[in-house]
Amino acid sequence: MIKNLMLIDDNVVDQKVYSRIFERSGLIGTVLSFRRASEAIDYLSSDAAMPELVLLDINMPGMDGFEFLDAAERLLGPSFTSVVVMLTTSLDPKDEARAASHAPVKDFLNKPLTAEHVQRLADLVAAKA
Repeated sequence: MIKNLMLIDDNVVDQKVYSRIFERSGLIGTVLSFRRASEAIDYLSSDAAMPELVLLDINMPGMDGFEFLDAAERLLGPSFTSVVVMLTTSLDPKDEARAASHAPVKDFLNKPLTAEHVQRLADLVAAKA
């Protein structure tokens, strides 16, 4: 079970679809949804609980997924303990390699997120615990 998940994706339709998938899975507690990565950084800089899992879109306006990772790692340092999974439509192997260079990133999934992915995500979080 994933107690709290942070979803960062600028696509409203994707967010709605993913929320339904999370609800139906029964494996996700609280879902914190952000359409802008900068808003998620603001959340992480508050005294709020650290999410167990961050689902992070790569291509977003303003601050992309990689810029979010850089900012979160600078801001939180070793206290950035969330499991991060990159979500993307990118087929560029350079994006996958770049994601893997960030310690919190544990997986790289091509969109769309499916019900089968949710169990995989829960397994990643459980393995970290």
